[in-house]
Amino acid sequence: MRLLNVENLTFAEFQDDKKRPSYVIASHRWLKDGEATFQDVRDFRNVNGEGYQKVKAFAEYIKSNIPHVEWLWMDTCCINKESAAELSEAINTMFEWYHNAELCLAYLADVKTGDGISSFEQSVWFERGWTLQELLAPQTVVFVTKGWQVIGHKGDSTSNKCRLFIGCNLGKRIAQVTGIPEEVLYNYEASAGLSVDDNLKWMKSRKTTKPEDMSYALYGILGVTLGANYGEKHAGARQRLMAAIHQRDNLAIQHAKQYREIADWLSPPDPWTNHESARQRHEPQTGAWLLRHDKYLAWKYRSTRVFWVHGKAGCGKTVLCSTAIEDIRTHCQNASNVGYAIFYFSFSDNHKQTYQNILVSLVVQLGRREPGLSMLRQAYEKAERRLPGPDELQKILLSSLASYDQVYLHLDALDECPESDGVRQNALNGIGQLLEQAPNVRMLVTSRDVPDLQTLKKSKSTRPKSVEAALLTLPKDLDETYERMLNNIDQDDRPYAFTFLRWLAYAQSPPSLGELAEASIVDPTDDQTADGIVDVENRGGWGDTLEILAGLVMVGGADNGDIDDETARSDALDDSKGELSVTEGGQRIHKDSKVRLAHFSVKEYLESSRILASDAKAFHLDPNKEHRFLTQSCLVYLVHYSSSSRKTSTKQDLAAFPLLAYAAKSWAYHASLQQCSGSTRELSLLTSEVMKREWLLVHSPDQLWKGSFETPEGTIGTALYYASLLSIETAVQGLLSAGADINAQGGIYGNALQAASYGGYEKVVQMLMDAGADVNAQGGDFGNALQAASAGGDEKVVQMLMDAGADVNAQGGQYGNALQAASRGGHEKVVQMLMDAGADPKAKGGGQYGNALQAASRGGHEKVVQMLMDAGADVNAQRGHYGNALVAASRGGHEKVVQMLMDAGADPKAKGGGQYGNALQAASEGGHEKVVQMLMDVGADVNAQGGQCANALQAASFEGHEKVVQMLMDAGADVNAQRGHYGNALQAASFEGHEKVVQMLMDAGANVNAQGRFLGNALTAASYGGHEKVVQMLMDAGADVNAQGGDFGNALQAASEQGHEKVVHMLIDGGEDINAQGGQYGNALQAASAGGDEKVVQMLMDAGADVNAQGGQYGNALQAASYGGHEKVVQMLLDARADVNAQGGRGGNALQAASKRGHEKVVQMLMDAAADHRALISI
Repeated sequence: MRLLNVENLTFAEFQDDKKRPSYVIASHRWLKDGEATFQDVRDFRNVNGEGYQKVKAFAEYIKSNIPHVEWLWMDTCCINKESAAELSEAINTMFEWYHNAELCLAYLADVKTGDGISSFEQSVWFERGWTLQELLAPQTVVFVTKGWQVIGHKGDSTSNKCRLFIGCNLGKRIAQVTGIPEEVLYNYEASAGLSVDDNLKWMKSRKTTKPEDMSYALYGILGVTLGANYGEKHAGARQRLMAAIHQRDNLAIQHAKQYREIADWLSPPDPWTNHESARQRHEPQTGAWLLRHDKYLAWKYRSTRVFWVHGKAGCGKTVLCSTAIEDIRTHCQNASNVGYAIFYFSFSDNHKQTYQNILVSLVVQLGRREPGLSMLRQAYEKAERRLPGPDELQKILLSSLASYDQVYLHLDALDECPESDGVRQNALNGIGQLLEQAPNVRMLVTSRDVPDLQTLKKSKSTRPKSVEAALLTLPKDLDETYERMLNNIDQDDRPYAFTFLRWLAYAQSPPSLGELAEASIVDPTDDQTADGIVDVENRGGWGDTLEILAGLVMVGGADNGDIDDETARSDALDDSKGELSVTEGGQRIHKDSKVRLAHFSVKEYLESSRILASDAKAFHLDPNKEHRFLTQSCLVYLVHYSSSSRKTSTKQDLAAFPLLAYAAKSWAYHASLQQCSGSTRELSLLTSEVMKREWLLVHSPDQLWKGSFETPEGTIGTALYYASLLSIETAVQGLLSAGADINAQGGIYGNALQAASYGGYEKVVQMLMDAGADVNAQGGDFGNALQAASAGGDEKVVQMLMDAGADVNAQGGQYGNALQAASRGGHEKVVQMLMDAGADPKAKGGGQYGNALQAASRGGHEKVVQMLMDAGADVNAQRGHYGNALVAASRGGHEKVVQMLMDAGADPKAKGGGQYGNALQAASEGGHEKVVQMLMDVGADVNAQGGQCANALQAASFEGHEKVVQMLMDAGADVNAQRGHYGNALQAASFEGHEKVVQMLMDAGANVNAQGRFLGNALTAASYGGHEKVVQMLMDAGADVNAQGGDFGNALQAASEQGHEKVVHMLIDGGEDINAQGGQYGNALQAASAGGDEKVVQMLMDAGADVNAQGGQYGNALQAASYGGHEKVVQMLLDARADVNAQGGRGGNALQAASKRGHEKVVQMLMDAAADHRALISI
C-alpha cells in the first residue's frame, strides 16, 4: 500500500500490513480533468492545479485536526494508474483499505458551509459509484463541506481514535437517501443476511465515468476479487462479477457442508442448549446491574482479561452468565473482527466436563476462519478412526483465535469440572495456557468459590466487592432446602425415590423418564447367587417419577445449570387420559424426555457427610455402592430380557423393554467403577453363550459402529476377551482362576491381550501376561497386542509387552506392524521405543500403508517422518494403499512432509499403488493446490496414467476442484485423455455434477461424445447422477442423446433406472429414442420398472415406450417389475397390455420371477391377468 506523508507530500510503500502506520483515507468526487496523478505528486508537477491543491488541502486538514496521524491515502494519486497490474490490485483491495483506515474523510465540494442539511442530502457524492464502498467500508466517515467544516458523521463514534470533532450522527438521514439499512451503515458485517440483489440495488441509481466501474466498485461490497479489465464494457464486467458471486456462493455451500461434516466428526458438546435453557428462566432486567458495573465494563472494553463471578451453589450464576453472553453477542454483531464462544460445564453430562470438551466445542465455534480452518481440514482428512488430541486441538484453537482482533470466552460452572483423576487441574492448566498464548482473549468464568479455582486470581481476574455482595444476598445454603424436600417424600414412595436418585446421580448418560420408571421395578438383591427381581406387575406410570422427586429433578434436553427458588418447583401432570400435559412453561414431556438432577449441588449434598447428620440420612449416596447397584440392576435386567417370552430379537424390543439399551451398553461402565471382589452376575453373562449373544446383538462393545440388532461382524469373542476389552478386573481374575483359555481367538481384536492392549488397560494386560498370554499371538484387527498398543500410543503397555518378549517386527493386522501403527498415529515416543528395541524402519509390512514412512506421511506427522528417514527408511519404497510415502503425503495435502520427502530424494514421478497412480494425482484429487504446484515445479508429468482416476485431471475433475483443474490444464493436461474408472475427465465431472468444471473442460476442447468405461459417455454419467444443469450443458454443446455405450446402454436408460424424472423429460424432449436397445436393462422402460419408479414408467409409456419390448437381464418390463415386487408398476404395465406370459430374461417370465421372490400379491395380480399357472410347476 502506498501512502502519502502529510508533512512533505512524499510517498512511502508499506508491504507488511502489520507494520503499516495509521492513516486517514480520502473520499471525494473526482474532477472531470485536473486531478493530481501519482506522477504529478511524485515529481511535484502541476502543483498549482486544482487537483494538487485538493491533495494539499486534505493533508493540511489532517495536520491541523488529526495531528497524531502522519499519512494519507487518496485514490487519485496513491495508485499508479499507468500500471494495469497495480490498478487491478488496488481495485481488489480498496474496500479493505477503507475499512482499516483510522477514519474516512469525505469532502463534499458541492456543499457549502452554512448550507442546510438538505444540501448534504442532495450532494452528488451520493450519486457516484465508487463512493458507495467509501460509505460502507470505513468504521467512521466524517463529512466536511467545501470550506472544510464538519457536517457530521456515520458509523461508530466510539471508534473515533483521532478524537476529532465529528459532529452529529447522520446515519438515519443517509439511510433515507441511499436506501441502505442504518445497521449496515453502522457496521457493514450486519449486511451478511442480505441478498446480492439487495446489494446491487444500492448501486442502481449511481453513476461512474467508466462503465466497468459500476461492477468494479462492488467488488469489496460483495466479497470478490477479480481485478480490472477495462475495455470489457459494462456487460462483460457484470457477467464476470455475477459468475464470481455464483462461484463464491457454491464454494461457500461446499465449505459449509464440509464444515458440518467436520463438526459432526468432532461431535462437540452443544453449549447452546444449556444457554437457551438458562434464558428461559431469565426475567426482564435480571442481571442488568452486572452489565452496568464498572468492573464488567472494564472487562468488556478495557484491560481486564478475566472476570470471575463466584458464589455459592444455587445463587443464579448461570443466569448471570447467560445475560453476559447475550450482551457480548450483541456487541460482537456491531463490532468488526470480534468473536465470542461459550461453554457450560455440567456435572450431569460427561461430555461437558473436561478441557478436551472445551477445546472441541470452542474449535467448532471459532474454527471457520483461516488458518485454523485449514488445520481443522487437515485433521479431518488424516483422522480415519482417531479424533485430534488436546495438543492438536489447542494449536487449531490458537490459530483460530489469532484470526480475530478480540475474542470473548464465557465458561459457566467451572466447578462442575470433576476433581477426580486430575480432570479439573488439567482444565485449569489448559485455560491458563490459553490465556498466556492468546493475548486477545477475554474470559468470563463463573463457579463456586472453591480453593483450586483460586488460580484464576493470578490471571488479572476481577471480583468486585459489589458483585460479591449482590451474589451473597441471593438464596442461602441449599442443604436445608434439600433436606426438607427429601423428608417431604411420602414414606411409601421413599424406596422408589432412593432408587431414582441412585440412577440420576450415577447413570452414564441422563436416563429418560421411561428408563427411570423401568429401573424402579428392578431389585438386584444383595445376594448375587439369587436371580434378582424385575417386577413387571408393579410397573407404574413414568409420570410418577416427577411427582415423587419434585424440586430435585428437571426434565428436558438441556441442563438448566444454577437454580433458584422460582425454578425449584414441580410440574403438574395429568395422565388420566393416558396423555401427559405440563401446566407450567408449556413444555411437553414424554417417556423419552431426559431427567437430570436439578443441580450439581443436589448430588454433592447426597454424597456429603452433612446429610448423615440430618433426618434425610437414608438418602445418602456412596459412589462405590451405587455403581455396584447399577451394575447389578443392569445385569438382572439383561437376564430378565434373555428369559422373556415377549422378546422378538428385533428393534421392537427396545420399546418393549425400556431399560434394555441402557443395560446392554452401560453395565460394564458401572462394573469398571465398582470396588468389590464379587463378580458372579458379570461372569454369568459373559460365560453364557446365549446371554452373551443376546447382549452383543443389542450392544457390541468392539463394534460401536453397529446399531442395536445389527448382526455383529466376525466371530464372537470369549468371556475373557470381553472382560479384558471392558477392563472388568474382577471378572478377568475370576475367569483366569477358572481356567479360561487365555489365548483363545475371537472378537474384532482377536484375543484378550490385544483387546486390553488397545484399551491401554495396564492392570489387565499384566494379569493376562502373568497368566501366560502369548504376547506374539496373531489375529484380530491389529494383528497382535503390540500393534494394538502402539496404535493407541500407550507407552506403558508398549514397554510391558516388549519386556515380555513381544516381537517388534511381527507382521499382520491393519497396520502391518507395530512401527507402522505408531507412525500413523504420530506417537513419537512409541516410535522411538520400537526402533530402540529393533523395529525395522525399512520393513515392508502389509496393512493399509505398506511401511511406517508411508503411514506417518499420510498422517502429516513431520517429526515421525524425520525420525524414520534418519533411521534409514526408503523414501521411494513401493507398497500399500498409496504406493509410496510421497503419494500418501500428497493426498493428505501435507506440504512440509512433501517437501521433506522430496528433499530426501522421493521421486515425484514414481507410480503409486491402488487408488492413486502418482503423487500428482493424489494431490489433485485432494484439491491441494500448493502440493500440486510443488509437484509440477519439480517435473511431475501432468498426463501420467495410472490409478482409479487414470490421471490427475480426471481425479481433480471428479472431486470438482476448479483451481486444480485450471492449474493442470495450464500445465498441458490432456482434456481428452482416456482410461480410468470414469473414462475421461469430462465424464468424471459430469458424474458428480460439477457444472463449472464441466464448462471449463468443454471450453478447453473436451469431446462431449467421447466413449469409455462403465457409464459410456459424459451425458450418460450426468443423467445417471440426475444433474439436470450438466445434462443441459452437454446437450447444448452437442452431446448425442442417442449415443450407445456403458452399462446402461444410453443416457435415458441410466436416468430411468435412477428415477430422475426431470432428466428423463429433458432427454425425451431432446429426441432420445424411447425404445433404444442396449445395456443391462435392454431399454429405458425395463430400467424404470426394475426400480419401481411409477412416474418415470408413466412418462415413458406416454412417450411411446413399447411395453412388450424384449431384451436385457429381465427380458421385459413386466418381468422386471414383478421381480422387484412393484405392484403399482405391474398394474400399470398390465393396463397397458403387457404380455403376461412373455418369456425371457433371468426369471423366465413375470409369474416365475414374482413367485421366486415371494411377492404373493404380484403373483395373484398376474394370475388374475391370465398368467399361465403351469409356469409355476417348473420352479
